[in-house]
Amino acid sequence: MPTAPERVPILGCPFDAVTFEEAASRIATALEKRELLHVCVGNVDMVMKTRKIPDFAAIFNDCGLVICDGVPVTWAAKALGTPLRGRVSGTDTVWECAAISARIGITVAMIGAEFDTTQRAAEVMAARYPGAKLHAFPTPYPLTEKENEKLLSTIRESGADMVLVALGAPKQERWIRDHLEASGACVGIGIGSAFDIISGKQPRAPRWMRDNGFEWLHRMLQDPARLGRRYLLEDFPFVWHIVVAIIRQRLAGSAE
Repeated sequence: MPTAPERVPILGCPFDAVTFEEAASRIATALEKRELLHVCVGNVDMVMKTRKIPDFAAIFNDCGLVICDGVPVTWAAKALGTPLRGRVSGTDTVWECAAISARIGITVAMIGAEFDTTQRAAEVMAARYPGAKLHAFPTPYPLTEKENEKLLSTIRESGADMVLVALGAPKQERWIRDHLEASGACVGIGIGSAFDIISGKQPRAPRWMRDNGFEWLHRMLQDPARLGRRYLLEDFPFVWHIVVAIIRQRLAGSAE
């Protein structure tokens, strides 16, 4: 059996040292074997949230696969001497889920975001991967307990093997933790804004920005009112925390 990937903590938030291909293989294997697998997509914002929200940190520690969707996190890991194996884009992972569906015949439920957006994302992915079984379901807001039971029933009736959840963090991760098994699916992934990007509602950052750690800037410029506070106030201390961690690590090394 393949060995489990190394799990690298970044400021206490775990990341699996996997390539994109290895992450995709792990997801496909779980689907083929009907193994429950919660996939968390981590980045700087997720790291900072896990430092403030105890149950969110517990979800990351308990989930089966944590992929790193953030170039600054890969830089931090390398600087701390525990390198990851590159970025695993959450949006590209959603595309790969459509490819897996077309290849092995599994059914994917897509919930969250605005229904028109989610439905359009399903259509775009199905056009690229003919034969993919992608079902977008409207998600009521607020998602009350009664409405959630109806949603779970709809997902079960669809025979979904995988659920892609776009409710924003930490809601989407909590939903998967609490309801993946009840949905009848075996793989759940919180995918943030991927449906917005795939549908064309939100322009994706150019490749050079994605590869060089500036995707956050592109996103902030698209929606400064909503994302300015997150990136400039809530997430920026990540840099300071990493610098402090590096200094402490080097001081500890010199003291030995």
